[in-house]
Amino acid sequence: MIKFKTVRFKNFGSFGNIFTELQLNKNATTLICGNNGSGKSFAFLDSITFGLFGKPFRKINIPQIVNSINNKQCLVEIEFSKGTDEYLVRRGLNPKIFEIFKNTILLNQDAKSIDYQDILEDQILKMNYKTFTQVVILGSSSFVPFMQLNAADRRSVIENILDINIFTSMNVLLKGRILQFKETIRELNSRIETEKQKIIIQQGFIDTLQKKSTEDIKLAKDKVTQLNLEIVQLDTEISVLESDINLLEIKIIDKAAITSSIQNHNTLKTKIDSKLRTLVKDVTFFTNNVTCPSCSQQISQELKEKELQKSSIKQEEYEGAIADLTLNIEKFNSRIEDINNILKDIQDKKMVSLQKRTSKENTKKYLIEATKEIEKANYSTEQINIELGKKYQQVTTLSELESQKEEYRDEVLYFEYANELLKDNGVKSKIINYYLPHINKYINQFLSSMDFFAQFTLDEDFNEKIKSRHRDEFSYTNFSEGEKLRIDLALLLAWREIARAKNSVNCNLLILDEVFDSSLDSVGMDELMKLLTSVGDKSNIFVISHKSDQLVDKFQNLITFEKKNNFSRML
Repeated sequence: MIKFKTVRFKNFGSFGNIFTELQLNKNATTLICGNNGSGKSFAFLDSITFGLFGKPFRKINIPQIVNSINNKQCLVEIEFSKGTDEYLVRRGLNPKIFEIFKNTILLNQDAKSIDYQDILEDQILKMNYKTFTQVVILGSSSFVPFMQLNAADRRSVIENILDINIFTSMNVLLKGRILQFKETIRELNSRIETEKQKIIIQQGFIDTLQKKSTEDIKLAKDKVTQLNLEIVQLDTEISVLESDINLLEIKIIDKAAITSSIQNHNTLKTKIDSKLRTLVKDVTFFTNNVTCPSCSQQISQELKEKELQKSSIKQEEYEGAIADLTLNIEKFNSRIEDINNILKDIQDKKMVSLQKRTSKENTKKYLIEATKEIEKANYSTEQINIELGKKYQQVTTLSELESQKEEYRDEVLYFEYANELLKDNGVKSKIINYYLPHINKYINQFLSSMDFFAQFTLDEDFNEKIKSRHRDEFSYTNFSEGEKLRIDLALLLAWREIARAKNSVNCNLLILDEVFDSSLDSVGMDELMKLLTSVGDKSNIFVISHKSDQLVDKFQNLITFEKKNNFSRML
């Protein structure tokens, strides 16, 4: 239960720069009197709602709250306890102040002002402005009775009183989490699609590498096979050429002998030619001379004939030998020509053989390069394995993303199920349906206490049904202002009883603003006083009224306000 102890204020409305302090828990019943404009409502209505909720009870613009003469240092302080904790709320304007102290320690103000207010309403007071005005204040100025609230506001008040607005807060948080998870799922879907595309691209790259590697290896192996065949073919051709060369060289094995024979024959022929020329000179000498030119001796005819005959025989021998030598030389030259032809053939074959050996060496180099190409192709296989590893990682990532997505989808399903439970027609509806009979019971008890004899019922949608003793059915709008006031008061007191039973928005403070000055007749006033007296031991009741002369004897305490020199003060 919240026990409000004091409210003090300065430069608030028509009050001046000195603190005015009101004791809120001293007397069970207090009558507040004063002329119009004396500051009664500022003191007991606007100060409390402004201090707690940042806005006055009446329809006053926030800047108009500050005292128009001093125009600065407007400040309201409210002290209350909740359980064993003591709280002080300070709120002011010019300068702007908003502080909450718990057991003299200032609560963390790092949050925004609106969040700080949420802490006060949701965690400490456990009620918002609408609920506070329904269970604490019944007034004629700026007061909207429960029966004149729309369905959403009626539900909000009931949920606060029954302390089930936590389900609404949970539902809001739950919806936020659902939206957050759905957004995460959308992001995961996007990442999953991206990862799938990566895998498709990676697989295409791997397929290309594998195809290229297979083709490169096949081409390289085919080339190696072809080059090996070429080398074998060249070896065969070279072997054939060498065999042919060997056979041809055998055919000219007599070249040296023939050459030597030609030289010998030419030498011999030269010698015979020389002898033949000498012989011809001798024949010419003996033919033309009768005496010796050297010794001048007479050459005899017999000697001459003998020498000529001898020379003739030798000449024939020489000429026969020369003819034989010439014939042999011609034979030898013919053989030499054959040998030269064979040598040319050998030379041609050796040239072809050299070319084929060169081709073989080049082919061997090509074979080495082709072997390296196979090694490179095998390296491509290693690269494929690397790319397969990358693809495996991508598949693993995809699996993890899909697993995360399933986990979030499961969470969304659980949260959506919880969301259904937390809706108005879920758990809250069951709780409200449980308390409705008690609410209606209290309302009818208080109506009966004020001699309002009718059966009042609120349904689960908080629509009223009012039946008279004759079972005629009415609505709230069918009644007079005095009867409406009785219904409003019965509802307020019923809310307080439910709040006290739930220990939710239960507090000691009850303020009635000019209730006795409005539509109540004398009987209604007496019944209302009896009712207030009966609940006075549980609450601190403040009644604002102009009828002090009629009511002063009925209250334990009297507070009077007056306005002097444009400043209000408490007497």
